Amino acid sequence: MRRVLGGLGYMLIVLLISSVAVFYAIRLSGGDATAAALPGSATEEFREEFRARIGLDKPIYLQYFAYMGKILKGDPGHSITNNASLVEMLKEHGKNSLVLGGAAFALVFLIGVPLGVLASLRRNSWADHGIMSFSIAGMAIPNFWLALLAIWLFASTFRILPAAGCCSGKQLILPAIVLAFEGIALTVRMTRSAMIENQNNDFVRTLRAGGLSEWRVMGKHVLRNAMIPIISLAGLRIGQIVGYALIVEQIFSWPGIGQALVTAVLRRDYPVAQFFSLVLVVLVVLGNWLADTGYTLANPRLRRSR
Repeated sequence: MRRVLGGLGYMLIVLLISSVAVFYAIRLSGGDATAAALPGSATEEFREEFRARIGLDKPIYLQYFAYMGKILKGDPGHSITNNASLVEMLKEHGKNSLVLGGAAFALVFLIGVPLGVLASLRRNSWADHGIMSFSIAGMAIPNFWLALLAIWLFASTFRILPAAGCCSGKQLILPAIVLAFEGIALTVRMTRSAMIENQNNDFVRTLRAGGLSEWRVMGKHVLRNAMIPIISLAGLRIGQIVGYALIVEQIFSWPGIGQALVTAVLRRDYPVAQFFSLVLVVLVVLGNWLADTGYTLANPRLRRSR
């Protein structure tokens, strides 16, 4: 329990530091926040009045404290370009990102774990070589290039899937696969390595010598022990999916948090950019904490030392 609570305390410290870093990075990135919110004919006097109204005339550290005060009260504010509520924007874009991220997360383990198990059971066979070649390719191909290749192949050439849009099942297939691809490759390699490592343990030889069937040895004992590092990997995949979603949502015109964040940064819409950046940071840090907590709870030796 001390390890879990210690991880939670560390997570809160990281979130605090990250909130400061995100706030200052966006505010100091340059550009005029009034450019997208006001017409080009607006006078400088009116622009100064607008800056004062949204608090940009105050010292940056006071702007940070005022902003975090609103966040803690559950009122992150409104967009300065269209006055949309950030809470409502989060509901709308967050739902879309949750669908895409959830689908990608499921694909990572529904495909990666079985392929890794198969490769370990057929070690040095054509199946093993083929699966590991796929895994190497999955880690080597850049995410954006894979997205463009998928659009060219399945949308432009064969015309069996839409190139962009939201949020039907067919429109979900390509971005979900692209978003999950590297995670599948990494999960395949980790699962295969963990399975092979556990197959060589003394307790496995003892079970086999005792007459237990190979299916029960592999399925009940080896796979169960191999799942410990895979559980840890699951939390880390959240951070990977969050990061890659910024690219994938933009390429496939998927209206999620990533696309809204990129649009807000380009428009200098500070409230949207700050809030959605903070949401993504929370997801990444939470994923890392869940990975550490899951590994602790799944590992008998760490459970006994809590």
